[in-house]
Amino acid sequence: MIQQRQRILALNLFIADLFLTGASFYVAYAVRSSFELEGYTVMPIGVYVWLLWLMLPLWSSLLAVFGVYSRRSLTLPQQIVQVSKAVGLAWVIFGAVLFFLDEDGATSRLVAVFALVIDYCALITYRWVLFRYRQGYARGRRHVAVIGDSDAADSFRSAMETHAEWGLKPVGVFPLSEARAVLERGEIDEMIFVVERQRLESCEDLFLSCEELGVTATVVLNLFPHSIARMELHELDGFPLLRFTRTPTDESLLFIRRVMDVVLAACLILVTLPGMLAAAAMIRLTSPGPVLFSQRRLGLHGRPFVMHKFRSMTDDAEGRRAELDSINEMDGPVFKASRDPRITPVGRWLRRFSIDELPQLYNVLKGEMSLVGPRPPLPDEVARYERWQRRRLSMKPGITCLWQISGRNHVGFDEWMRLDLSYIDNWSLLLDLKILLKTVPTVLLGKGAR
Repeated sequence: MIQQRQRILALNLFIADLFLTGASFYVAYAVRSSFELEGYTVMPIGVYVWLLWLMLPLWSSLLAVFGVYSRRSLTLPQQIVQVSKAVGLAWVIFGAVLFFLDEDGATSRLVAVFALVIDYCALITYRWVLFRYRQGYARGRRHVAVIGDSDAADSFRSAMETHAEWGLKPVGVFPLSEARAVLERGEIDEMIFVVERQRLESCEDLFLSCEELGVTATVVLNLFPHSIARMELHELDGFPLLRFTRTPTDESLLFIRRVMDVVLAACLILVTLPGMLAAAAMIRLTSPGPVLFSQRRLGLHGRPFVMHKFRSMTDDAEGRRAELDSINEMDGPVFKASRDPRITPVGRWLRRFSIDELPQLYNVLKGEMSLVGPRPPLPDEVARYERWQRRRLSMKPGITCLWQISGRNHVGFDEWMRLDLSYIDNWSLLLDLKILLKTVPTVLLGKGAR
Protein backbone atom coordinates (compact mmCIF):
# COMPACT_ATOMS: atom_id res chain seq x y z
CA MET A 1 0.00 0.00 0.00
CA ILE A 2 2.77 2.45 0.90
CA GLN A 3 4.66 1.66 -2.31
CA GLN A 4 1.44 2.32 -4.21
CA ARG A 5 1.20 5.71 -2.50
CA GLN A 6 4.74 6.33 -3.70
CA ARG A 7 3.70 5.57 -7.27
CA ILE A 8 0.74 7.94 -6.98
CA LEU A 9 3.02 10.65 -5.57
CA ALA A 10 5.52 10.12 -8.41
CA LEU A 11 2.77 10.36 -11.03
CA ASN A 12 1.43 13.49 -9.30
CA LEU A 13 4.86 15.13 -9.44
CA PHE A 14 5.50 14.11 -13.05
CA ILE A 15 2.20 15.55 -14.33
CA ALA A 16 2.58 18.70 -12.21
CA ASP A 17 6.17 19.22 -13.43
CA LEU A 18 5.11 19.04 -17.08
CA PHE A 19 2.26 21.48 -16.47
CA LEU A 20 4.40 23.92 -14.48
CA THR A 21 7.19 23.78 -17.07
CA GLY A 22 4.76 24.60 -19.86
CA ALA A 23 3.10 27.34 -17.83
CA SER A 24 6.51 28.83 -16.94
CA PHE A 25 7.33 29.26 -20.60
CA TYR A 26 4.17 31.28 -21.25
CA VAL A 27 4.69 33.37 -18.11
CA ALA A 28 8.29 34.02 -19.19
CA TYR A 29 7.12 35.21 -22.60
CA ALA A 30 4.57 37.52 -20.95
CA VAL A 31 7.29 38.97 -18.69
CA ARG A 32 9.64 39.50 -21.63
CA SER A 33 6.87 41.15 -23.64
CA SER A 34 6.25 43.65 -20.85
CA PHE A 35 9.39 45.67 -21.65
CA GLU A 36 11.44 46.64 -24.70
CA LEU A 37 15.20 46.44 -25.36
CA GLU A 38 16.77 48.84 -27.82
CA GLY A 39 17.46 47.11 -31.10
CA TYR A 40 15.45 43.95 -30.25
CA THR A 41 11.83 43.26 -31.09
CA VAL A 42 9.67 40.74 -29.24
CA MET A 43 8.45 38.29 -31.87
CA PRO A 44 5.12 36.42 -31.76
CA ILE A 45 5.09 33.59 -29.27
CA GLY A 46 5.09 30.98 -32.03
CA VAL A 47 8.68 31.93 -32.86
CA TYR A 48 9.85 30.76 -29.43
CA VAL A 49 7.74 27.59 -29.06
CA TRP A 50 10.78 25.49 -30.00
CA LEU A 51 12.18 26.43 -26.57
CA LEU A 52 9.18 24.77 -24.90
CA TRP A 53 9.56 21.61 -26.98
CA LEU A 54 13.17 21.46 -25.86
CA MET A 55 12.35 22.11 -22.21
CA LEU A 56 9.63 19.48 -21.75
CA PRO A 57 11.59 16.33 -22.71
CA LEU A 58 14.84 17.68 -21.23
CA TRP A 59 13.25 18.48 -17.88
CA SER A 60 11.27 15.25 -17.58
CA SER A 61 14.31 13.14 -18.55
CA LEU A 62 16.74 14.82 -16.16
CA LEU A 63 14.32 14.84 -13.24
CA ALA A 64 13.77 11.12 -13.76
CA VAL A 65 17.53 10.47 -14.02
CA PHE A 66 18.10 12.24 -10.69
CA GLY A 67 15.52 10.01 -8.99
CA VAL A 68 12.84 12.66 -8.39
CA TYR A 69 10.14 10.20 -9.48
CA SER A 70 11.71 7.18 -7.82
CA ARG A 71 9.60 4.83 -5.71
CA ARG A 72 12.22 5.27 -3.03
CA SER A 73 11.00 7.65 -0.34
CA LEU A 74 12.48 11.13 -0.65
CA THR A 75 11.96 13.75 2.03
CA LEU A 76 11.22 17.34 1.05
CA PRO A 77 14.88 18.47 1.47
CA GLN A 78 16.02 15.51 -0.64
CA GLN A 79 13.47 16.40 -3.34
CA ILE A 80 14.73 19.99 -3.40
CA VAL A 81 18.37 18.86 -3.68
CA GLN A 82 17.62 16.44 -6.52
CA VAL A 83 15.47 18.98 -8.38
CA SER A 84 18.23 21.57 -8.01
CA LYS A 85 20.81 19.17 -9.46
CA ALA A 86 18.55 18.24 -12.38
CA VAL A 87 17.62 21.85 -13.19
CA GLY A 88 21.25 22.97 -12.80
CA LEU A 89 22.39 20.46 -15.41
CA ALA A 90 19.42 21.40 -17.59
CA TRP A 91 20.54 25.04 -17.49
CA VAL A 92 23.99 24.04 -18.74
CA ILE A 93 22.54 21.96 -21.60
CA PHE A 94 19.99 24.65 -22.42
CA GLY A 95 22.68 27.33 -22.49
CA ALA A 96 24.86 25.26 -24.82
CA VAL A 97 21.96 24.67 -27.21
CA LEU A 98 21.10 28.38 -27.30
CA PHE A 99 24.74 29.32 -27.84
CA PHE A 100 25.12 27.12 -30.90
CA LEU A 101 21.62 27.40 -32.40
CA ASP A 102 20.64 30.98 -31.60
CA GLU A 103 23.77 33.13 -31.59
CA ASP A 104 22.00 36.42 -32.25
CA GLY A 105 18.71 35.74 -30.48
CA ALA A 106 18.97 37.98 -27.43
CA THR A 107 15.20 38.04 -27.05
CA SER A 108 14.84 34.25 -27.11
CA ARG A 109 17.68 33.95 -24.61
CA LEU A 110 15.86 36.23 -22.20
CA VAL A 111 12.68 34.20 -22.64
CA ALA A 112 14.73 31.07 -21.95
CA VAL A 113 16.40 32.54 -18.82
CA PHE A 114 13.08 33.78 -17.45
CA ALA A 115 11.49 30.38 -18.16
CA LEU A 116 14.30 28.54 -16.39
CA VAL A 117 14.13 30.72 -13.28
CA ILE A 118 10.34 30.76 -13.09
CA ASP A 119 10.11 27.01 -13.66
CA TYR A 120 12.69 26.21 -10.98
CA CYS A 121 10.85 28.39 -8.46
CA ALA A 122 7.52 26.79 -9.46
CA LEU A 123 8.85 23.22 -9.10
CA ILE A 124 10.31 23.90 -5.66
CA THR A 125 7.23 25.81 -4.46
CA TYR A 126 4.86 23.06 -5.63
CA ARG A 127 6.85 20.42 -3.77
CA TRP A 128 6.95 22.51 -0.62
CA VAL A 129 3.17 23.06 -0.72
CA LEU A 130 2.44 19.41 -1.59
CA PHE A 131 4.63 17.94 1.14
CA ARG A 132 3.40 20.40 3.77
CA TYR A 133 -0.18 19.64 2.78
CA ARG A 134 0.35 15.89 2.98
CA GLN A 135 2.09 16.29 6.32
CA GLY A 136 -0.65 18.41 7.86
CA TYR A 137 -3.73 16.86 6.24
CA ALA A 138 -4.85 14.19 8.68
CA ARG A 139 -8.19 13.13 7.17
CA GLY A 140 -6.71 11.02 4.38
CA ARG A 141 -3.87 9.49 6.44
CA ARG A 142 -3.98 6.05 8.05
CA HIS A 143 -3.96 6.19 11.85
CA VAL A 144 -1.19 3.88 13.07
CA ALA A 145 -0.37 2.56 16.54
CA VAL A 146 3.26 1.41 16.92
CA ILE A 147 3.67 -1.48 19.36
CA GLY A 148 7.10 -2.08 20.91
CA ASP A 149 9.31 -1.34 23.89
CA SER A 150 12.65 -0.83 22.10
CA ASP A 151 14.38 2.13 20.53
CA ALA A 152 13.50 0.64 17.14
CA ALA A 153 9.83 1.40 17.78
CA ASP A 154 10.62 5.07 18.42
CA SER A 155 12.84 5.13 15.34
CA PHE A 156 10.07 3.74 13.18
CA ARG A 157 7.63 6.34 14.50
CA SER A 158 10.17 9.06 13.69
CA ALA A 159 10.52 7.65 10.16
CA MET A 160 6.74 7.89 9.69
CA GLU A 161 6.73 11.48 10.91
CA THR A 162 9.57 12.34 8.55
CA HIS A 163 7.96 10.69 5.52
CA ALA A 164 4.53 12.29 5.32
CA GLU A 165 4.26 10.89 1.79
CA TRP A 166 3.81 7.42 3.28
CA GLY A 167 0.31 8.51 4.31
CA LEU A 168 0.73 7.23 7.89
CA LYS A 169 -0.17 9.18 11.02
CA PRO A 170 1.37 7.67 14.18
CA VAL A 171 -1.01 7.96 17.14
CA GLY A 172 1.69 6.82 19.56
CA VAL A 173 4.17 4.14 20.60
CA PHE A 174 2.74 1.63 23.08
CA PRO A 175 4.29 -1.29 24.98
CA LEU A 176 3.08 -4.76 24.08
CA SER A 177 1.13 -4.95 27.34
CA GLU A 178 -1.11 -2.07 26.19
CA ALA A 179 -1.68 -3.30 22.63
CA ARG A 180 -5.03 -4.97 23.29
CA ALA A 181 -6.41 -1.91 25.07
CA VAL A 182 -5.32 0.28 22.15
CA LEU A 183 -6.99 -2.10 19.69
CA GLU A 184 -10.24 -2.29 21.65
CA ARG A 185 -10.36 1.49 21.98
CA GLY A 186 -10.67 1.74 18.18
CA GLU A 187 -10.05 4.68 15.83
CA ILE A 188 -6.87 3.12 14.37
CA ASP A 189 -6.43 1.71 10.87
CA GLU A 190 -3.21 -0.18 11.38
CA MET A 191 -1.13 -1.66 14.19
CA ILE A 192 2.60 -1.99 13.53
CA PHE A 193 4.57 -4.38 15.72
CA VAL A 194 8.24 -3.52 16.29
CA VAL A 195 9.06 -6.34 18.72
CA GLU A 196 11.91 -8.75 19.33
CA ARG A 197 11.86 -12.06 17.47
CA GLN A 198 11.33 -14.11 20.60
CA ARG A 199 8.25 -12.09 21.64
CA LEU A 200 6.47 -12.36 18.32
CA GLU A 201 4.82 -15.68 19.16
CA SER A 202 2.97 -14.04 22.05
CA CYS A 203 1.43 -11.58 19.56
CA GLU A 204 -0.51 -14.19 17.61
CA ASP A 205 -3.77 -13.49 19.45
CA LEU A 206 -3.33 -9.80 18.70
CA PHE A 207 -2.84 -10.58 14.99
CA LEU A 208 -6.07 -12.57 14.98
CA SER A 209 -7.88 -9.80 16.86
CA CYS A 210 -6.70 -7.28 14.27
CA GLU A 211 -7.93 -9.59 11.54
CA GLU A 212 -11.30 -10.00 13.26
CA LEU A 213 -11.78 -6.25 13.60
CA GLY A 214 -10.52 -5.40 10.12
CA VAL A 215 -7.46 -3.57 11.42
CA THR A 216 -4.31 -4.10 9.35
CA ALA A 217 -1.48 -5.75 11.30
CA THR A 218 2.10 -5.06 10.20
CA VAL A 219 5.26 -6.70 11.57
CA VAL A 220 8.65 -5.00 11.28
CA LEU A 221 10.49 -8.34 11.20
CA ASN A 222 11.57 -10.93 8.63
CA LEU A 223 9.14 -13.54 9.93
CA PHE A 224 5.93 -15.13 8.68
CA PRO A 225 3.69 -15.75 11.73
CA HIS A 226 0.58 -17.83 11.24
CA SER A 227 -2.51 -15.97 10.08
CA ILE A 228 -5.28 -16.59 7.58
CA ALA A 229 -5.39 -12.93 6.54
CA ARG A 230 -3.93 -11.79 3.24
CA MET A 231 -0.18 -11.16 3.61
CA GLU A 232 1.79 -8.34 1.95
CA LEU A 233 5.56 -7.88 2.14
CA HIS A 234 6.98 -4.35 1.99
CA GLU A 235 10.26 -2.57 2.64
CA LEU A 236 10.61 1.03 3.81
CA ASP A 237 14.03 2.63 4.18
CA GLY A 238 15.52 -0.66 5.37
CA PHE A 239 12.55 -1.65 7.56
CA PRO A 240 11.16 -5.04 6.42
CA LEU A 241 7.38 -5.10 6.86
CA LEU A 242 5.01 -8.06 6.82
CA ARG A 243 1.39 -6.94 6.72
CA PHE A 244 -1.81 -8.91 7.35
CA THR A 245 -5.05 -7.45 6.10
CA ARG A 246 -8.57 -8.40 5.02
CA THR A 247 -9.46 -4.96 3.68
CA PRO A 248 -8.76 -3.43 0.23
CA THR A 249 -5.17 -2.15 0.01
CA ASP A 250 -4.64 -1.19 -3.63
CA GLU A 251 -3.94 2.53 -3.28
CA SER A 252 -4.29 3.15 -7.01
CA LEU A 253 -7.82 1.72 -7.07
CA LEU A 254 -8.76 3.46 -3.83
CA PHE A 255 -7.49 6.75 -5.29
CA ILE A 256 -9.64 6.23 -8.40
CA ARG A 257 -12.57 5.42 -6.10
CA ARG A 258 -12.08 8.71 -4.26
CA VAL A 259 -11.95 10.65 -7.52
CA MET A 260 -15.17 8.93 -8.63
CA ASP A 261 -16.80 9.79 -5.31
CA VAL A 262 -15.95 13.47 -5.61
CA VAL A 263 -16.92 13.80 -9.29
CA LEU A 264 -20.17 11.84 -9.01
CA ALA A 265 -21.18 13.48 -5.72
CA ALA A 266 -20.61 16.95 -7.18
CA CYS A 267 -22.62 16.05 -10.29
CA LEU A 268 -25.45 14.57 -8.22
CA ILE A 269 -25.61 17.68 -6.06
CA LEU A 270 -25.99 19.84 -9.18
CA VAL A 271 -28.59 17.53 -10.74
CA THR A 272 -30.68 17.08 -7.58
CA LEU A 273 -30.33 20.64 -6.28
CA PRO A 274 -33.84 21.72 -7.43
CA GLY A 275 -35.33 18.62 -5.81
CA MET A 276 -33.41 19.22 -2.60
CA LEU A 277 -34.60 22.81 -2.47
CA ALA A 278 -38.18 21.63 -2.98
CA ALA A 279 -37.79 19.01 -0.25
CA ALA A 280 -36.36 21.61 2.13
CA ALA A 281 -39.31 23.93 1.44
CA MET A 282 -41.83 21.12 2.04
CA ILE A 283 -40.21 20.20 5.35
CA ARG A 284 -40.16 23.82 6.48
CA LEU A 285 -43.81 24.41 5.54
CA THR A 286 -45.31 21.21 6.96
CA SER A 287 -43.63 20.71 10.34
CA PRO A 288 -41.78 22.80 12.93
CA GLY A 289 -38.06 22.27 13.36
CA PRO A 290 -34.88 22.40 11.26
CA VAL A 291 -34.74 21.22 7.66
CA LEU A 292 -31.66 19.04 8.25
CA PHE A 293 -31.26 16.30 10.82
CA SER A 294 -27.62 15.97 11.87
CA GLN A 295 -26.56 12.97 13.91
CA ARG A 296 -23.30 11.59 15.27
CA ARG A 297 -22.34 8.40 13.46
CA LEU A 298 -19.25 6.20 13.41
CA GLY A 299 -17.19 6.04 10.26
CA LEU A 300 -13.99 4.28 9.24
CA HIS A 301 -12.69 2.21 12.18
CA GLY A 302 -15.12 3.88 14.55
CA ARG A 303 -14.02 7.48 14.02
CA PRO A 304 -17.02 9.71 14.75
CA PHE A 305 -18.45 12.23 12.30
CA VAL A 306 -21.69 14.15 11.86
CA MET A 307 -23.99 12.70 9.19
CA HIS A 308 -26.66 14.89 7.58
CA LYS A 309 -30.13 13.95 6.33
CA PHE A 310 -33.32 15.81 5.49
CA ARG A 311 -35.48 15.68 8.62
CA SER A 312 -38.20 13.09 8.11
CA MET A 313 -39.44 12.91 11.73
CA THR A 314 -40.94 15.28 14.24
CA ASP A 315 -38.53 17.63 15.98
CA ASP A 316 -38.78 15.68 19.27
CA ALA A 317 -38.10 12.28 17.68
CA GLU A 318 -34.87 11.57 19.56
CA GLY A 319 -36.53 12.08 22.94
CA ARG A 320 -39.38 9.67 22.08
CA ARG A 321 -37.16 6.83 20.86
CA ALA A 322 -37.13 4.82 24.12
CA GLU A 323 -40.92 4.48 24.28
CA LEU A 324 -41.15 2.75 20.88
CA ASP A 325 -39.17 -0.45 21.48
CA SER A 326 -42.34 -2.50 21.30
CA ILE A 327 -42.89 -1.69 17.61
CA ASN A 328 -39.31 -2.37 16.48
CA GLU A 329 -39.41 -4.67 13.43
CA MET A 330 -35.68 -5.37 13.24
CA ASP A 331 -33.60 -7.83 15.21
CA GLY A 332 -30.19 -6.88 16.59
CA PRO A 333 -29.25 -3.46 17.98
CA VAL A 334 -30.92 -1.35 15.26
CA PHE A 335 -34.39 0.18 15.31
CA LYS A 336 -36.70 0.16 12.27
CA ALA A 337 -40.50 0.45 12.32
CA SER A 338 -42.85 0.92 9.38
CA ARG A 339 -45.51 2.34 11.74
CA ASP A 340 -43.17 4.78 13.50
CA PRO A 341 -45.48 7.59 14.69
CA ARG A 342 -42.61 10.09 14.67
CA ILE A 343 -42.37 10.09 10.86
CA THR A 344 -44.10 13.06 9.24
CA PRO A 345 -46.25 12.67 6.08
CA VAL A 346 -43.62 14.49 4.03
CA GLY A 347 -40.89 12.50 5.74
CA ARG A 348 -42.53 9.20 4.80
CA TRP A 349 -42.49 10.24 1.15
CA LEU A 350 -38.87 11.42 1.40
CA ARG A 351 -37.85 8.09 2.92
CA ARG A 352 -39.71 6.02 0.36
CA PHE A 353 -37.57 7.41 -2.45
CA SER A 354 -34.41 7.96 -0.31
CA ILE A 355 -34.55 11.71 -0.90
CA ASP A 356 -33.77 12.23 2.79
CA GLU A 357 -30.30 10.72 2.15
CA LEU A 358 -29.22 13.33 -0.44
CA PRO A 359 -27.48 15.71 2.06
CA GLN A 360 -24.99 12.89 2.68
CA LEU A 361 -23.43 13.81 -0.65
CA TYR A 362 -21.82 16.62 1.36
CA ASN A 363 -20.32 13.99 3.69
CA VAL A 364 -18.94 12.25 0.59
CA LEU A 365 -17.27 15.45 -0.62
CA LYS A 366 -15.70 15.90 2.83
CA GLY A 367 -14.26 12.38 2.68
CA GLU A 368 -16.23 11.10 5.69
CA MET A 369 -18.32 8.78 3.52
CA SER A 370 -18.20 7.14 0.11
CA LEU A 371 -21.01 6.67 -2.38
CA VAL A 372 -20.83 2.91 -1.78
CA GLY A 373 -20.01 1.25 1.53
CA PRO A 374 -21.57 -0.13 4.72
CA ARG A 375 -24.14 2.24 6.20
CA PRO A 376 -22.72 4.34 9.08
CA PRO A 377 -24.01 3.06 12.45
CA LEU A 378 -24.92 4.88 15.64
CA PRO A 379 -22.41 4.66 18.52
CA ASP A 380 -24.86 2.81 20.79
CA GLU A 381 -25.48 0.25 18.04
CA VAL A 382 -21.76 -0.46 17.69
CA ALA A 383 -21.50 -0.83 21.47
CA ARG A 384 -23.88 -3.81 21.17
CA TYR A 385 -22.21 -5.41 18.13
CA GLU A 386 -20.86 -8.92 18.39
CA ARG A 387 -17.12 -8.99 17.84
CA TRP A 388 -17.25 -10.31 14.26
CA GLN A 389 -19.71 -7.58 13.29
CA ARG A 390 -17.25 -4.80 14.13
CA ARG A 391 -15.19 -5.60 11.03
CA ARG A 392 -17.82 -3.81 8.94
CA LEU A 393 -16.24 -0.59 10.27
CA SER A 394 -12.99 -1.42 8.46
CA MET A 395 -14.17 0.32 5.28
CA LYS A 396 -15.43 3.87 4.79
CA PRO A 397 -19.24 4.03 5.18
CA GLY A 398 -21.42 4.75 2.17
CA ILE A 399 -24.78 6.10 1.06
CA THR A 400 -25.71 2.83 -0.64
CA CYS A 401 -24.54 -0.77 -0.18
CA LEU A 402 -25.41 -4.40 -0.82
CA TRP A 403 -27.99 -4.24 1.99
CA GLN A 404 -29.63 -1.25 0.29
CA ILE A 405 -30.20 -3.19 -2.95
CA SER A 406 -31.04 -6.52 -1.26
CA GLY A 407 -34.30 -5.57 0.41
CA ARG A 408 -33.07 -3.09 3.04
CA ASN A 409 -35.40 -3.36 6.02
CA HIS A 410 -36.68 -6.78 4.92
CA VAL A 411 -33.19 -8.22 5.57
CA GLY A 412 -32.35 -9.48 9.09
CA PHE A 413 -29.57 -7.81 11.05
CA ASP A 414 -27.08 -10.71 10.92
CA GLU A 415 -27.62 -11.09 7.17
CA TRP A 416 -27.14 -7.34 6.81
CA MET A 417 -23.77 -7.62 8.59
CA ARG A 418 -22.74 -10.57 6.40
CA LEU A 419 -23.61 -8.60 3.27
CA ASP A 420 -21.35 -5.76 4.45
CA LEU A 421 -18.47 -8.16 5.20
CA SER A 422 -18.96 -9.82 1.81
CA TYR A 423 -18.72 -6.39 0.19
CA ILE A 424 -15.44 -5.65 2.01
CA ASP A 425 -13.92 -9.05 1.18
CA ASN A 426 -14.86 -8.81 -2.52
CA TRP A 427 -14.51 -5.08 -3.10
CA SER A 428 -13.66 -3.79 -6.55
CA LEU A 429 -14.47 -0.72 -8.62
CA LEU A 430 -16.71 -2.91 -10.78
CA LEU A 431 -18.66 -4.03 -7.69
CA ASP A 432 -19.16 -0.38 -6.68
CA LEU A 433 -20.42 0.42 -10.16
CA LYS A 434 -22.87 -2.51 -10.10
CA ILE A 435 -24.23 -1.42 -6.72
CA LEU A 436 -24.67 2.17 -7.92
CA LEU A 437 -26.53 1.02 -11.03
CA LYS A 438 -28.79 -1.33 -9.05
CA THR A 439 -29.49 1.43 -6.52
CA VAL A 440 -31.27 3.54 -9.14
CA PRO A 441 -34.27 1.21 -9.71
CA THR A 442 -34.33 0.31 -6.02
CA VAL A 443 -34.72 3.99 -5.10
CA LEU A 444 -37.21 4.80 -7.87
CA LEU A 445 -39.44 1.87 -6.91
CA GLY A 446 -39.01 2.47 -3.17
CA LYS A 447 -38.14 -1.19 -2.50
CA GLY A 448 -37.65 -2.11 1.15
CA ALA A 449 -38.08 1.47 2.43
CA ARG A 450 -39.70 2.24 5.76
